[in-house]
Amino acid sequence: MNDDQRYIWNGVLTMYEGFIEKNRPKIDQFIHEDCTVWDSHERNLAFGLKGLNEVRARRPQDGSGPKVERIDATEPEITIYGDMAVARHYLTVVYADAPSREIRNTGVWKKFDQGWQLVHNHEDELPMAH
Repeated sequence: MNDDQRYIWNGVLTMYEGFIEKNRPKIDQFIHEDCTVWDSHERNLAFGLKGLNEVRARRPQDGSGPKVERIDATEPEITIYGDMAVARHYLTVVYADAPSREIRNTGVWKKFDQGWQLVHNHEDELPMAH
């Protein structure tokens, strides 16, 4: 990996750490305010951090949702196209109270003066193994 690819992959891993820690600033530092997001549990496209926060608000807030123990991100494929990049990877979400789920993720990143930021994210759950 070159420096830009390492920066982006570190950003991906840091965002998952932030999710486990329930630390939104740790996550949001890598997300552009005008991003778009396809969330695996929502039908509609979320527009901007405002839309992402609306998606987050619809998730169970009372602790009744699934208990994520860890997120294992693997197999990064990051291609740089000038000041744009496409970062693809798999992740396994390991739950304390449910079967693990495998998700594939594609993130589109853009290089700004302050560094690379996620401008579009798309994730979808893969079928559970039988």
